[in-house]
Amino acid sequence: MSTAPYVMSQVWRNLLFAHWRVPADVLQKLIAAPLAVDTFDDSAWLGVVPFRMCEIRGRLMPFHIDFLELNVRTYVKYGERRGVYFFSLDADHAPSVWGARTFYGLPYFRAKMSYQNSNGVIQYSSKRLGVGQSADFCADYEATGVPEIAEPGSLQHFLTERYCLMISQRGIVHRTDIHHAPWQLAPARANISVNSMTVPLSLTLTTPPDSLLYAEEMKMVNWLPSRESY
Repeated sequence: MSTAPYVMSQVWRNLLFAHWRVPADVLQKLIAAPLAVDTFDDSAWLGVVPFRMCEIRGRLMPFHIDFLELNVRTYVKYGERRGVYFFSLDADHAPSVWGARTFYGLPYFRAKMSYQNSNGVIQYSSKRLGVGQSADFCADYEATGVPEIAEPGSLQHFLTERYCLMISQRGIVHRTDIHHAPWQLAPARANISVNSMTVPLSLTLTTPPDSLLYAEEMKMVNWLPSRESY
């Protein structure tokens, strides 16, 4: 983690972690070298994660912004470092899409999105705008148990306790460090009625998720990207 002052704080709320097992060689073909897909139980894991981005504030900003976000992600390694790799991030706030693409190199897209919380049942929808291929999502979800901190070595820990984001540009790895408390994760139920988020990757998810987790809230801070050394 960087020793410089953080540049941004955020609060993530009402997160669904929906994950599918995917053969590692399938995802590796979609990840730029020198990053390598990370695996658990001999499988790579592809996640679709809808949530609310709240109280987003630059370190010196006198105001904050809120918007909805939906990301498609997997997990990668580079040397001893493990991190999150984003295939796409959809958001309903145009300035943030531009800023994340410009300053973090992340594949953000504009989307028309909606959210409603009905007594703990989250209704969430997203439709990507301005591109040829569909990338849409619609689901209702909720926690079905008591939240707990994941045990090290468990699948839940592997999928969530990641403290950096990684991208590879022209063979150079750039890392964005983040910091937050351990996740409080609850088992979840989800009725996913539409999910074409992986169609742009030439992947179709035809089975129910292999793992469903819910988190109510997470406060975090992040730094600017830095060039990673092996």
